Amino acid sequence: MPEFDHRKFEFDYEKPRKAMVFTGWEKGPVELNLLHVYREDSKYYLDTEIVYIGQAFGENGERLPAEELMSDPMLQKVEADLLRDYPEKDLALLLLEFKSQLLEEIDSEDEDLVQLQELIKNPPLELNNRILDATEAALINYFKPEYNGKFNIDFPSVEDYGLHYHSVNVQVHSDIMGLKLFSKEKTYLSNERIVSSHLLSKN
Repeated sequence: MPEFDHRKFEFDYEKPRKAMVFTGWEKGPVELNLLHVYREDSKYYLDTEIVYIGQAFGENGERLPAEELMSDPMLQKVEADLLRDYPEKDLALLLLEFKSQLLEEIDSEDEDLVQLQELIKNPPLELNNRILDATEAALINYFKPEYNGKFNIDFPSVEDYGLHYHSVNVQVHSDIMGLKLFSKEKTYLSNERIVSSHLLSKN
């Protein structure tokens, strides 16, 4: 609202909603959410603790709206615990969209190399539930969020279009989002590769 100059009005801090409420404007009170203001205007990275990782992907591949996500029983528990134990903190959904890329390694002479090379040139990679399951498992194993109590220890068996996936590498560009991601177990360095594979799951 370019016509609203916040410097001309007094404000109160609404602690439960973590908002600044400005009064005295002829059009009525104006409320600014502090998390939104910080994300938009701060020059510092926002400390963002990962406490729960889940999928926002429907059975038919559609994205789930935020309202549907917030009806998840685990997210409701996280919100209730946060309000009770950490009233100074704020809960936010961090929705990430992934782009798939095939990284190949030929380890057998029995393969039809011509067909395999053609497949690698133009891989039929579509983001689907099998790839998302492997990505979710990698992120959970890396961060070990406290509300993902049951960690996926083994790399899931993923087969798609005749390809067998032996590992997954995940990179999150948290610096672009202005976030510093961490959990009680790990601090994520921006663009760090999170690797999950059959080999690592056996160790």
